Amino acid sequence: MKIITIEEEAWDQLNNRITAIADYLKRLEVTNYDDLWLNNHEVCQYLHISEKTLWRMRTKGEIAYSKIYGQYFYTIGAIKDMLNANAVQSSDAYVKELIATGKSYIEKGRKLKTDKK
Repeated sequence: MKIITIEEEAWDQLNNRITAIADYLKRLEVTNYDDLWLNNHEVCQYLHISEKTLWRMRTKGEIAYSKIYGQYFYTIGAIKDMLNANAVQSSDAYVKELIATGKSYIEKGRKLKTDKK
């Protein structure tokens, strides 16, 4: 067995870097994408449905939405709830793709609202 010695200052720096990486990974794990908002086009694209189908779902009350100045918005959580309720035949692959897309939006600079009031 080899014994490696290191100066205390170097050890503290290394330990701080490891702690920072661990904290970063913990923050990534707790990020909840259910609050990320998507528009009509994004939802239709990722669920592979037409805007008419999405409109029918809205009017039947099968999916929760918000309307702002004539545009409709949906949270990933509402879409997951609808999929889990079997309103649309889908698979976990679509939900995973939707979450991956949500992550890419955040990476591109869209902010995720994490605080609830």
